[in-house]
Amino acid sequence: MTIETEVVSKTKAVMKLSGRLDTANAPLLEQKIRQWGGDITELVLDFGELEYISSMGLRVLLSAKKASAEKKRQFSIRNMSESVREVFEMTGFISLIVREEGFAVVRRDEPGGVALLLSGELANESARAVAEELAGIKARWGGGGIASVVLDMKDLGCIMPDALLHLSRAVAETAWDGRELSVRNVPADYAKEVGAAGLGEIAG
Repeated sequence: MTIETEVVSKTKAVMKLSGRLDTANAPLLEQKIRQWGGDITELVLDFGELEYISSMGLRVLLSAKKASAEKKRQFSIRNMSESVREVFEMTGFISLIVREEGFAVVRRDEPGGVALLLSGELANESARAVAEELAGIKARWGGGGIASVVLDMKDLGCIMPDALLHLSRAVAETAWDGRELSVRNVPADYAKEVGAAGLGEIAG
């Protein structure tokens, strides 16, 4: 496994992981995460090139997440591949994030754009987390060209009424010419409300 680190602002750092996160190199990731001082209040792990994660790797992430919470540091993961996400789901790690925070959002690259996978309860606070991801997508893709952005609601258990209003505003504020936004896997109980919110085309 290799780890590339980038400080993108005075308070935000991104760590890009590639290869296999297993028992042999999990301590390296733990060490790299611990190196950040108090000035870094947002730490992002980019899993775009991560091929595999073991149970030891998951334990390191759990420890890092708890430590970040104690330091009031935002800790997030983006660009998770389907195979890695399956490990998170099979081991219950996604559920653990949802259980602790009520909500989780994972950014995943797809052909021609990005999908945001939403899990748990979509409330006002979680809508702001989606807004931050949308802003990040705009920063990456908004310079020009067509890009697809998908909000995948497959794993949402609950959608609070006010959250859709906040989410609709975030969608409008982060739009750019060429963005094609759609919503897929909308829970049947919330199809009417999601449609009325005007988030974008609803796919099957």
